[in-house]
Amino acid sequence: MGGKISYYWHLYWKVLGMQLRSRMSFRLNFFVMLAGVFLREAATLALMIVLVQKFDGLAGWKTWEIAFLYSFVTLTFRNFSSFTGGIGSIPSFIRTGEMDVYLLTPSDPLFLINCRNTMIWRSFYNIGILMVTVYCAWRARIVFTPKSVCCLTVLILCGMFILFAIYLIVYAVSIRVVEVSSLLKILDSVYKQYMVYPIPIYGKAAAWIFTFLLPLGLASYYPSGVLLSRIDGLTLNWGTLVIAVASFFWVVAALVFWNYSIRKYDSTGT
Repeated sequence: MGGKISYYWHLYWKVLGMQLRSRMSFRLNFFVMLAGVFLREAATLALMIVLVQKFDGLAGWKTWEIAFLYSFVTLTFRNFSSFTGGIGSIPSFIRTGEMDVYLLTPSDPLFLINCRNTMIWRSFYNIGILMVTVYCAWRARIVFTPKSVCCLTVLILCGMFILFAIYLIVYAVSIRVVEVSSLLKILDSVYKQYMVYPIPIYGKAAAWIFTFLLPLGLASYYPSGVLLSRIDGLTLNWGTLVIAVASFFWVVAALVFWNYSIRKYDSTGT
């Protein structure tokens, strides 16, 4: 088991190195894109801050706390897209029959699909988003200690894993449904447009749904709330542990459902 994990770990970072070397052959374009991402996210954040200031906060959250929530949502989604977004090709592979090729390889098909189609080099553009997140955290008066920095890192990873689990379940469903583009658009819209605000403003029913049924809140509101000490009963240590356990549960459930679905896959015959 350990040898298999080591194999995939080294293979993944080898792919990352290949992509980075390819992109750095056009250095000027790389740094222009890096600056563009930073300016775009900073401009969007500035507009959001102006709007929120008109209401003097939401659900007890102050302006810069909501700004931190926004930047946290953006950072987790961008990193999810950069490192595991390659699984988004699964529906098209099922329709065209290319999935057959991956299922015949000796390596794990999910890993190969992700490595081939994800744009890992985009993770370097997220440096700008990380800078915005750190700035918002500072303005929201999050104290940077070794423990808080460690918890922030863990919670960002948890957010990425939660998103990976949710999207993988949808892609597994596409084995039977085939066309899931509308559902994916809804997921993208809900996470990037609605999860940037505190969940309590949507009511108790929505809070329950985004916590237990469609756990987008576990990738956004709860991690941010833990770091900001805005959620009763969830301290930095305890809250981080609970969210980490929940993300582990959802990833395991998603992988089990994926493996079950892939065994039901019928080749297109093309």
